Amino acid sequence: MEHSKRLEELNKEALEKIEELIKNKGEFAAEHAESIMTAKDKWQSAWNEFLETLVVLEKLEI
Repeated sequence: MEHSKRLEELNKEALEKIEELIKNKGEFAAEHAESIMTAKDKWQSAWNEFLETLVVLEKLEI
């Protein structure tokens, strides 16, 4: 499934950019580390829910 692979790539890219932001903004990231990590966790949770929805839709063939 080409669309699933592209979505995985986009998710990986987003997570890499978050990690890059943390590295590049050292002091800033340290001040806001908890907020950044909370946002990252929410992103991952939403991503997992999105994938579950795609699986259901594929089973229903919508």
